Amino acid sequence: MKAGPVTVRQLLENRQRFCVPIYQRHYVWARDKQWEPFWNDVRTKAIERLNSRDRRFSHFMGAVVLEARGAVSSRQVTSFQVVDGQQRLTTFQLYLAAARDYAQQVGFEDTVGLIEGYLFNEKEHLMEDPDVEKYKVWPTKYDRELFQDIVTAGRPALRKKYREHFYKSRDKIYEYSTIPKLLGAYGYFFDRIKHAVESDDLEDDFAETIEADEDEVDEATPVEAAEESDKDRATMELRLDALWEALIEEFKVVEITLEEGDDAQVIFETLNERGEPLLAADLVRNNIFHRADARQEKAEKLFDKYWKDFEAPFWSFMEKQGRYKKARIEFFLANFIAGKVAGEVTMSKLFSEYKAFIKIQANKPSGGYPSVEAELQDLRAYGALYRRLLERKPDDPLGHFGKLLLPWDVTTVYPLVLRLWSEEAMEEDEKKQCLSILLTFIVRRAICGLTTKNYNKFFLSVLRHLESNGFSRENLVKFLTAQTSESARLPADKEFENSWVSAPMYGRRLTAFRVRAVLEAIEREKRQKFHETDQLADDLSVEHILPSQWEEHWPLPSGEQPTSEEKWQAKYATEENDTRIGQMVRRKRLLNTFGNLTVLTKPLNASVSNGPYKDKRAALSDHSLLVLNREIIKSEEWNEDCIEARGRQLLEVALRMWKYPYLTGTE
Repeated sequence: MKAGPVTVRQLLENRQRFCVPIYQRHYVWARDKQWEPFWNDVRTKAIERLNSRDRRFSHFMGAVVLEARGAVSSRQVTSFQVVDGQQRLTTFQLYLAAARDYAQQVGFEDTVGLIEGYLFNEKEHLMEDPDVEKYKVWPTKYDRELFQDIVTAGRPALRKKYREHFYKSRDKIYEYSTIPKLLGAYGYFFDRIKHAVESDDLEDDFAETIEADEDEVDEATPVEAAEESDKDRATMELRLDALWEALIEEFKVVEITLEEGDDAQVIFETLNERGEPLLAADLVRNNIFHRADARQEKAEKLFDKYWKDFEAPFWSFMEKQGRYKKARIEFFLANFIAGKVAGEVTMSKLFSEYKAFIKIQANKPSGGYPSVEAELQDLRAYGALYRRLLERKPDDPLGHFGKLLLPWDVTTVYPLVLRLWSEEAMEEDEKKQCLSILLTFIVRRAICGLTTKNYNKFFLSVLRHLESNGFSRENLVKFLTAQTSESARLPADKEFENSWVSAPMYGRRLTAFRVRAVLEAIEREKRQKFHETDQLADDLSVEHILPSQWEEHWPLPSGEQPTSEEKWQAKYATEENDTRIGQMVRRKRLLNTFGNLTVLTKPLNASVSNGPYKDKRAALSDHSLLVLNREIIKSEEWNEDCIEARGRQLLEVALRMWKYPYLTGTE
């Protein structure tokens, strides 16, 4: 490779093009991390120029790595593929466009012409395709239209086309963080340039200070006013020239031009943009389309057909799973790889994991993916499944499963689910049965207080079993019901019953969110036969029927109120018997069981919630139409026996919903 420092002028003054590959990420620089430091650096250099200071040091902006592209004809403008540095090059262009548009706005036409020499290639009549080749920088397709408009249209036309991003009453773009990054950068630089030129922002002892005598006449003569106006415009032009010339003269990059035999991909993987590290997904995308280019598989068409959807905001949304907070696409890629290899994936080494996955595929007896297009087809298909899981549409069986799974926060099952649902040999009904069995496994273990530790390894072991024995409901049931370890066993009906009826759930084994999910599921199940809809309000909250603060209005079964001493003793006692302390121990245990819990559209106020049962019963009657609550108010009283009886009634529904999976014909 050839490498050496060049000024921005040297980089942009020649008749040549810098083309960003279709597969590189779009413009991502932002105000605080990149635009503002860049502007401050330019402003500092402009002040040095205006003061004619000795400028000993150029400002270094990092590297621009280029790879020469062969020309189809002699008329084509020489072009280079930008391996790394597209964010810098794009920022240079946006800054120059902003300076050009300000010059045009205030009537400095000579400056406009000079700046455009660094935005456009000359001699369009000698170009093969002037609509494309006239641009010095040709961005990725995602940014292309807006970039062309910024560089070409001019300020008035830009404001007209993108009026929704401009204030109606003044020539200013909205807050930069709320609009497309390219337009935000352009607006930021335009505002800074305008302010610097029209104020004393660049003053640093270089301008003359004229102090008027207080006795002098304030009003200048017409000739003096004209001379003063000419002087002001000359100062403005001097400032503007300092601002754009500071960039092209005082800023340098290391230009690295790759020669035949240099591996552009390796260089790309080892370089980062200024202050904005490449995401693993960016590296994966670049690797895929670099291989497509190498195989001459028409990367741009493949990008449009298979990858473009991955550029949507849905995939860049930041999520938290475990200790990682990353863009959603990165979690998808991790689940995709894990599902394909039935093995663990290290999130912090996602790009290396993907390259290893491709290598494993290539070493398979079948040869793996016959083409990059086949690889992209697979990614797109799995991406569609993953999106359905996360969008959780109730009329989609995969989305419905994702919605039911959400409260339990067991995303480690995703690789298994993706593989199950993509299995072509299985009918959809059998796939739905498998998802129901997996949900039963998760819910039963949670209610029985069993650990979720090592679920990632366990679900991958399920996947390996199915790969070896065939994807089917029967093989899934065989594997799950054969497990005996505490970290993997599926609780049978008796254990599930004991936990459901007797074990404290709310705030103990289950969070309020999960208790609510269980009760909502039972409400929907109860509604199926007699109600027109099973849709519930989004703001339901869990309510205790016998309240946590029961002492004042809820006497013990004996009809007596406990003393302070008895309350203290019951706090540490465990034995349930007929004594008042034993009765309090039983009440404490049953208080947070399912039999004593329900859901309401809005919480009852504290006076009703902790008040006597007759008041709570009346409130439920007045404010709730839920089947769960209509059943509760049928009881004339509410005590421990009622709680246990209702718990068993709810258990009957739970056993139907999260039914223990038996092999066909063995129930």
